[in-house]
Formats: sequence, C-alpha cells, structure tokens
Amino acid sequence: MTLRQDEWAVLEDLAGHDVDNWTTGTQLLGKQSRAKSITRGLAGHGLCELADDDILDTLATDSARPNWAARITQFGRTALAFRTLQTKPEPQPEPPPGPTRIQVRGTSMDTLQTVLAAAEAGTLPGIDAAALHNALAGSRPVPGSRRHTMSPTDSELATIHAVLHLESLARDATGYHHLMRQLPFGFTIPKA
Repeated sequence: MTLRQDEWAVLEDLAGHDVDNWTTGTQLLGKQSRAKSITRGLAGHGLCELADDDILDTLATDSARPNWAARITQFGRTALAFRTLQTKPEPQPEPPPGPTRIQVRGTSMDTLQTVLAAAEAGTLPGIDAAALHNALAGSRPVPGSRRHTMSPTDSELATIHAVLHLESLARDATGYHHLMRQLPFGFTIPKA
C-alpha cells in the first residue's frame, strides 16, 4: 500500500517531535477524528506507535485527557528518509572526459580548411572560425599518411564535429563516423 499525501503529512508532523515525545490529537491536521484514523493506519504499518491508556493518563493535563497520542518509530523515520531518496533525482555520473587527442582523415582536413576559409569570409556564420582556426593550427601530420592529429579544446571539438556533421549530410559521412568512433562511450559533444 502506498501512503497518501495526508498520511505522509502526519508522519512528517510526528517526525518533528523528539523520539520520546508523544503527539496528541489536536495537533495533527486540525481534525482530531481524521488524524486518529490516519495514525491508526500508520501504526498498522509500524511507522508510528499509539499510546495505550496508561500513557494517555500520564499525558492528561488540567484541561482533559487526550483521546489518543502517537509517536514516530525508527521505521517511520527510515520511511521518511527513503521517500526523500525517491523524490530527489538520481545522481548522474560525471560524463567521461573528451578525447585528449583525435585523428582527422586527410579528406576531412581538406573539408575543415575549406570551411575555415568560408567561415572567415563570413559565408558560414554558424561555424566558429576562431575555434576552427586554433584546432587546425594545432594539428600535426601523421608520418606516412594524410591524417592529422590534434588535441582540441571543447569548443574546437564542437566546431570540428559540426563541420564533419555538415559534410556527412551533404556529401560523405566517412570523416564524421571516423571522429565519432574516437569519442569515449557516453561522451556528449559540447554545443558549438
């Protein structure tokens, strides 16, 4: 049985008192009969305990003897703590760090250089020309091939990704897929 919102409210009220203090009928929900039936249900689940007649006699004041009294059990406190865990979002693991070094195919380097020229000329406003320029300036050829290695920052990687994604849409997806295979599992490309 899942507790209703009013039952959680009563349990939270009981938890607001010291372990040895009893809460009497007039403090919960304003309606004594409703609160008594709720505490009776909570006691049935072991979340609180109800006072017996001897305890009610000791709780009597000058005005009157309370009709009922209840206090939270340790299990009730545990239930409240568990509920808090359920309502908080699960902690998300840190995303894996980006690659420290990537390789770019020769044909993709040609595309990146063409796009850089267009971005610097202002014909590709969605491409970060400065980031692409820095990425290409830091690239080094791989001996014996047309590939280049580079250690892009997040913004540079985002720009390279954007260019190769555009290339995959317009012409050839090989360079894009080559880049994506180098990224760690679960890595999310930063926004360009």
